[in-house]
Amino acid sequence: MKQLDKYVGNSVLWSFVAVMFILLGLDYILSFIEHIKRINQHYGLADLSAVLLLHLPKKLTEYIPIASLIGTLIGLGALANTSELTVIRAAGVPLWRIGLSAIKPLFLVSLIGLGISEFISPVTEQEANLRESLRRQSNNDYVLTGGAWLRSEQSFIYIHAADAKGTLYNIETFKQNQSHELESTLKAKKAIYQGDNLWLLHDASHSYFLGNKINTEYSGSKVWEMSFKPEHLFLATQEIDALSLSQSLAYQGYLSTQGLDTSQYQLDFWTKTLRPLATIALVIVALSSVFGPLRSSTMGGRVFSGVIIGIIFQNGLNLFGRVSLVADFSPLLGILIPIGICFAMGIWQLKRLR
Repeated sequence: MKQLDKYVGNSVLWSFVAVMFILLGLDYILSFIEHIKRINQHYGLADLSAVLLLHLPKKLTEYIPIASLIGTLIGLGALANTSELTVIRAAGVPLWRIGLSAIKPLFLVSLIGLGISEFISPVTEQEANLRESLRRQSNNDYVLTGGAWLRSEQSFIYIHAADAKGTLYNIETFKQNQSHELESTLKAKKAIYQGDNLWLLHDASHSYFLGNKINTEYSGSKVWEMSFKPEHLFLATQEIDALSLSQSLAYQGYLSTQGLDTSQYQLDFWTKTLRPLATIALVIVALSSVFGPLRSSTMGGRVFSGVIIGIIFQNGLNLFGRVSLVADFSPLLGILIPIGICFAMGIWQLKRLR
């Protein structure tokens, strides 16, 4: 059986690698074409290429289930075309054992993908997002969208971007008086954490609204007191899907203590965590298709079928995930439903083939 595992596993694994290479290549090229209009004197071709490369680890982890599905269809389909699967079946090897040989390497790949989601893609994704934020800042197209809004006593604070070292970029604070009227604003290009809730602002301007006039004070640096911790500010400014699993759990805990909603973070967390399970489900669907409806199909037909099944699965995953947020039931259940449907369909089809 070791030889069977090696032979079938290698066929499926190399097909998976080829499919993943094509998917990532197409994604990179299409993203490059879509974002090439951003190139200007502050953001060159090398900057765009670097940012898109930084996005690739995250894309890789997202494509693992779909690439596993198509790779299994191609790998096992190639063996079926040369009648090798027929010989294996004639030797008394059951379908489930052939399936296990195909699942083993792809499940290992999905676990590696889980490790990438924890240790590699968050670092590269956060760096890419920071570069994008600083690009908008250098282009002076800064607007009060994205970033993070916070409230501290009578002040509302907006932070455009942050890094893991405790540096904030493009900060604005809006302070109200007792009558909820705007009393003053504080703007700074950068804030660096000094410890003990103290921040050093750079290129700061403080404006005071005094009846029918505004007084503005400019300073190269200014000490600013704010009680929020740097790690929480960093996580608050990140896109939800840019967080690692551990960062997501930590921030969910913080939001819970503040009485805030964590459902979107839960949805992203379970989507990433259950990818190995989704991979197995799609491999089972592919296995049942190769021995069933796609037994006599051409290679092109199998690839097309894999793409269609993958699109349906991904849309189902997104649909049930979003429905869980709207209908206020567990995001974990929203992710498990489409995965469970895939398992049920694949196993039902395999039982029919016995």
